[in-house]
Amino acid sequence: MFDELNDWIAKHRLLAGAVLAGVSFALFSGSLANGFVYDDNPQVLQNAFILNSKLWKQIFTGSVWSFQGGKTNFYRPMQFVCYWILYRIGGPNPAVFHLLNLLLYALTAWMVYRLAREVFRNDVVALGGALLWASHPVHVEAVAWISALPDVAFAFLTLLAFLWFLRAEQDGAKPVQCHALAALAYFAALFFKEMALGFPFLLLAYWFFLGKPEGWRQRALRWLPYVAATVAYMVVRYQALGYITQGGHIWEITPRVAGAAFGLLGQDTKILFWPVHLNVFRMFYLGPSLRSPWPWVTLICICGTLWLHKREPSLAFLIAWWPVTLLPVLDIRQLSFPLLADRFLYFPSIGPCLAVAYLLFDWLPRTVPRVRIAYAGTFALGLATLFCAVQTARAIPRWRDNNTLIHYSLTQSPDSPLLHMARGVVLEYEHGDLEGALREYNTARRLNQKSSWPLNLDHDYYLAVGRILLRTGNKQEAIEDFKKAQRAAPDSSQPSDALGAVYFPQGDYATAAEYFERSVKVNPQDVTARFYLGTCWMKLGKYRQAAAEFHAAREVVPDYWQAYQSEANALEAIGEFAAADKVRNEIKKQ
Repeated sequence: MFDELNDWIAKHRLLAGAVLAGVSFALFSGSLANGFVYDDNPQVLQNAFILNSKLWKQIFTGSVWSFQGGKTNFYRPMQFVCYWILYRIGGPNPAVFHLLNLLLYALTAWMVYRLAREVFRNDVVALGGALLWASHPVHVEAVAWISALPDVAFAFLTLLAFLWFLRAEQDGAKPVQCHALAALAYFAALFFKEMALGFPFLLLAYWFFLGKPEGWRQRALRWLPYVAATVAYMVVRYQALGYITQGGHIWEITPRVAGAAFGLLGQDTKILFWPVHLNVFRMFYLGPSLRSPWPWVTLICICGTLWLHKREPSLAFLIAWWPVTLLPVLDIRQLSFPLLADRFLYFPSIGPCLAVAYLLFDWLPRTVPRVRIAYAGTFALGLATLFCAVQTARAIPRWRDNNTLIHYSLTQSPDSPLLHMARGVVLEYEHGDLEGALREYNTARRLNQKSSWPLNLDHDYYLAVGRILLRTGNKQEAIEDFKKAQRAAPDSSQPSDALGAVYFPQGDYATAAEYFERSVKVNPQDVTARFYLGTCWMKLGKYRQAAAEFHAAREVVPDYWQAYQSEANALEAIGEFAAADKVRNEIKKQ
């Protein structure tokens, strides 16, 4: 049965690939109706590096949150290069951004099919495994969320690199060129997401399980381009951030960190094989994770690859694919939130999905050569794919907007501190329920303190409580909370903005200016702080300094008309009338 089907697919590979890509696109096409949610709003709609075409160079000089003055472990300039280009094409239209994720997903599904053909030389296994992967609901977060572009992009480029690597290994005609192209694709993937760092280890796993008989010295020479790409990336990263990582040295592994890695690996496996109750605010608890059978089952499967090494090397490699590609997200010190995320499984899930297809369409018919077994395998994979497709179709609309996402996520993760903080913001700003908002903020803090790895919520908590205290007339208590928020996150401009906004209405412009100066020092793109600082200088008679701040504000936001007018007024105050007229004329040119 499978031989005939394999021959047919082999003769129509282009059609099979096109159908696979089309099915993938159609299944996730509902994401095109979704809007900007969660991190999308600040990263796209409030990101001066994206909105102002002249600030594109700054995309390469800081971390993911540098547009807000923040410092993190994440250096992903290519993510924002893509956003910059998409914004020039379609403006603030979320469908344009969703389309890029969707196209990359469909192309990656086709490449999974290509990869499986190279590894198995079996088109039935390749197509079946790729269909299972393409329909898996664990990918919804990566495809339906604009901010998860790094996951779909790095996976596409890393898979492309692996296919070029396979061509270099299997085709001796142009190995140097193919390895160079593979290393180049891997190098580009690193600038989308740090998770690509697992790729060189994936190559080692391939050589161990499927490599041709040769010494490791020869392999090491072919590994050098990938090592060089990694070193070059680290150099660029250090130059941009000033550090390699803020999460501690990776070689200093404590028993607690090792235990967390073991627990995370097990929970990731559970999510992959039982993809229900998926949500972006999932919590991780160390004790329960270690008492679960999942990490131990995963460990047994990993150890089983050594037994399968000679018997079923292709299957062993695909099983090993899972822990090897998950390595970068198992060091809990390098992660932010969540510690467990569906999008982390996007690239690693390729191996297990292909392994399932191999077991059902290759190993099982060879082991039990009966026709009914072949039909049973087809039925089993078809049922699993249908289950996944249904779960996927149900999950995509949950990413439609913030209210939908938060409401659904609260039903799945009622113990998530971030969700309660988000709900507090909704109650505070949309409903004016200050008492309810304060209750949510306090719940978030309590839950965070009880978790295995508490988040640094002090900044957001004290800032939120301070706002409520200020609105209820408790000014001095609000000031104290804003100062606590400032101490909790010295790299944030928000507490300084809040403190400046307390003193400004009182007419204490000198004190307000001190805080707004701190804001713009921390975050040069904080145009609100710059405008208020300029206004403070105007009130204090420092007109030239005021003009400089208004000018800096409009450099960040070119259509900030009030900044143009205020700069002109400041220039007139120091007698520079020609310069003031020039600024006013610039308004007309906009």
